[in-house]
Amino acid sequence: MTPDERLRLDYDHTTDLLRTLTDVRFKLLALVPTLCGTAIGLLGRPRAAAELLGVGLLGLFATLGILLYELRNSELVDYATERAAHLETSLGLESGLGAPGPGGLFAERPGRTVHLFGVTVGHDRGLSLVYGAALAGWSYLVSWGALRALDVARPRQVGAIVGVCIGLLVVAALLLPHRRPAAAPERAAVTRS
Repeated sequence: MTPDERLRLDYDHTTDLLRTLTDVRFKLLALVPTLCGTAIGLLGRPRAAAELLGVGLLGLFATLGILLYELRNSELVDYATERAAHLETSLGLESGLGAPGPGGLFAERPGRTVHLFGVTVGHDRGLSLVYGAALAGWSYLVSWGALRALDVARPRQVGAIVGVCIGLLVVAALLLPHRRPAAAPERAAVTRS
């Protein structure tokens, strides 16, 4: 296998990984809020404390697990995107935008230019809203059930306040600047023959 064939194979595998990770992300983004909203809709009428706690805790821990998975998935997407951009340069792909020098879908990826209400739009912000809302919903059910079991006055209203606070906390935590690890040491440049 020639060096160019190895680069092409590596590029194909890298872009396949990106497709798979993106597909998983979209499926989770469709599933998580749908399940949470359905559970809240079905349990929205007064229920036994045990039922609220049981369903709420199950949903809360499952959503936390999916969020942890998604955070790692995001790291892998970032890595694979950087790798694909490097491979495009190594393969000598030309710019599709007519710019001088190497190009490619990942090497010429645009920066964040879309804004909504003065806020720069990005995947991280979208994910924080989806998971913040889902965790707020599950926290509402858990809080409502726990407060009802403890015979606290107005458990549903207090549970809603707790859910909103937890949702806002999750959104804020996910939007905090992420510290990236130091770049890996430079490896020998790939040469083309």
